[in-house]
Amino acid sequence: MAEDDELMFRRICDLIEPFNVNGFELAPDTYIGRDLEIDSVTVLDLIMEVEDSYNVAFSMNLISEVQTIGDLMEAIHRLKRG
Repeated sequence: MAEDDELMFRRICDLIEPFNVNGFELAPDTYIGRDLEIDSVTVLDLIMEVEDSYNVAFSMNLISEVQTIGDLMEAIHRLKRG
C-alpha cells in the first residue's frame, strides 16, 4: 500500500472506530456493512463523517458501490480527482 493510501486507511479506520462496536480488525477488504454489522442508516452516518473529513460529497449511486474500506478509499480518490 502506498504511503498516501496508508495514511488514508488509518484516517478512515479512526472514523470507523466509533461504529466498530464489536472490535472487528479492520483491513482494506473489510466489508463495512457485513463484517462490522453496520446498518444502512449508520453507514450513511459514517459517509457523512468521511465527507466532512475529506471535504467531498458522495452521490447515492457512489454510496451504493462502496462495500469495503478499500472501495471507500477508491471512492475518495475518484472524488478528489474530480
